[in-house]
Order: sequence, then structure tokens, then C-alpha cells
Amino acid sequence: MHIMLIHGQGRTPLSMALLGWRLNQRQYQVHYFGYASYFQMFDDIVARFVRTICDDLGDEPYVMVSHSLGGIIARAALPALAGHPPQHLVMLAPPNQPPRIAKIMRPNPLYWWITWDCGCKLADDAFYERLPLPTVPTTIIAGTRGVNGFLQQAIFGAETVNDSILSVQETELGENYRVILVPATHAFIMNSAEVARIVLEVLGDKCLVAPQ
Repeated sequence: MHIMLIHGQGRTPLSMALLGWRLNQRQYQVHYFGYASYFQMFDDIVARFVRTICDDLGDEPYVMVSHSLGGIIARAALPALAGHPPQHLVMLAPPNQPPRIAKIMRPNPLYWWITWDCGCKLADDAFYERLPLPTVPTTIIAGTRGVNGFLQQAIFGAETVNDSILSVQETELGENYRVILVPATHAFIMNSAEVARIVLEVLGDKCLVAPQ
């Protein structure tokens, strides 16, 4: 089984290396897709992601495992991959709803400079209205080790469970999509051994403990 890992905004494939190593230890063939959200347009990233899957995986079965913005890229790519869809999509801390923090930061020129087209899309309700829902089996993994007190109220309001960037509600897609909670922060959820165990479970691996 091939696994395509796609990282989050402002990160590189290196951020997925520990998860990739854990999956590789179980003999899965791990691939990494990289992009630079600070100067590449969202649609261009999606098109290259589709080409990468077609070129690198051919007709081989595969699973997508995404982090944060990577999950939105994966969702946007699914219609173009209808002829060869992934067997499963695992989304780690995905902003499946327009994140409050992106809307708070959007007026700041520094936010635009750092995140460019991708960051502005995350704060755009109209973009999410056009974004297709996953049509393949999908598992969402959301973190719960976030901020509390004043910051919690300022960013998330009454939605108290968060990973410091997203509330759990902002990762959800509806009752047809499974959400699993893990004690992790947004930035490092992919490094959790529990996340690796869940991914292996999704893949049908019978191991009870993920490689540490």
C-alpha cells in the first residue's frame, strides 16, 4: 500500500517525517508531497498534487494522510482523481470550516505576506462553499491540547475544545465523517504515536501499538 503524506501551511515534508518513518516501519511505501504556500497559488498546488499522484503512483492503491491545509488541498484534488481515488483520506487537524483565527488575522498585512493566496482562501466563506466534500472513506483526527482562559475566549468563544489553532468544530464535516480526538496540539499532531496508531488502524494494520 502506498501512502501519500501532505504537510500543512508554512511547513515542509520534513514535518511529516516521523509519521512517515513510523508507517514505513510497517512496510508501507511512503511518499511526500511538498509545496510553499507563501508564494504558490492554491489552484496550482492542487494541480501539481494531482499530477504527482498520477505520475508517482500510477494505478497502485494508495491512501492520503494530510495535515491542516494539506487536507484542504486533498479535498480540492479529489474530483480530478475520481478515476483513481484514494482508498482512504486521513485528515489531521484540518480546517474544514473557515477558521476563526484566519478571519481574525486576515486584515493584517503580515498574514497576507506569510500565507498569500492559501491563507486568504482559508478565511473566505465563499471558497468553502465551493470546496467539494470528500467522496471517499474519510477519518478526521482533531487535537485537544490547546489554549484556555483569555486566549480561548478571544479566539474560540464558547467552543472550548481546541488544538491552539482550530476548535474541534472547525475540523468537522458532518455526521457522515468520523472524528477522533487525540491529546495533541495543531502544530505537532502528526508526531503523536496515537495518531500513527489510528492511521495504521485505518489501513487495516492489526498492530496494537505504533512504532515509537
